[in-house]
Amino acid sequence: MSAVIKINDVAMVPIDYRGVRVMTLAMMDAAHKRPDGTARRNFNENKARLIAGEDFHDLNQPDEIRTLGFTRPQGGTPATVVLLTETGYSMLVKSFTDDLAWDVQRQLVKSYFAKGAAKPVRCAAPGLLADARAIDFIGNMVAKVPGARADVVATIKLRMIEERTGLPATQFGGALPAAAIETAVKLNPTEIGKRLLPKLKATDVNKALIHLGLQRKSESGYVLTEAGAKHGESRPFQAKNKHVGDQINWYESVIDAIVRGIAPQHPLFGNEQ
Repeated sequence: MSAVIKINDVAMVPIDYRGVRVMTLAMMDAAHKRPDGTARRNFNENKARLIAGEDFHDLNQPDEIRTLGFTRPQGGTPATVVLLTETGYSMLVKSFTDDLAWDVQRQLVKSYFAKGAAKPVRCAAPGLLADARAIDFIGNMVAKVPGARADVVATIKLRMIEERTGLPATQFGGALPAAAIETAVKLNPTEIGKRLLPKLKATDVNKALIHLGLQRKSESGYVLTEAGAKHGESRPFQAKNKHVGDQINWYESVIDAIVRGIAPQHPLFGNEQ
């Protein structure tokens, strides 16, 4: 918890939102010794002159409001919460013309807002939090499928949530088995070829995998070898034309295996297998 800052003999617990120091309208009333609702009234009268996201943040999502710790005096979660940034406060305080207002403003600017969060914090917008819940729900459904690996599903969920929301979800990956992280990404020959330098066609990637003993050719396509099982997994696959066979999903480690095992200019890539 941030240290309490005393302004005009009022103890104020600092609030940081998205890496920026902010204050509520009630805090503004308390600091200026104004009746409850004064700052709210002035805010409503001058809202058109303020810029949302720069001068103030108008929160209306219950989950976000609860996360920030706001509650009603009688219990429950407020329907909305207005957070003023330093610029928003400085503009709104113009409506306070008494001598005390000048002194309080100086204290707030020098002591309260000047000690705002030094490190920016990425905060997901309410809509993105809903996306994170959707990703979590879908992942949980996949994890219930017989044969699905819950640890791998968890790793994929964390990566997707971080990519979608910007929140550092993958930091929780440290609690997962190393194998889960290494095998979370599944690649096919086309995708592998795009990751190599120079880039290779899928047919050449398959030749390299055969040459390295990681797969062998069969009537139905390609079969994973014992050595290849360290870098991929095989699953039953049915194409749209009803053709049935095994599909090999390769892990990230296969790229390193190809780079170490075969130079890109190897004549193998120019010959038929």
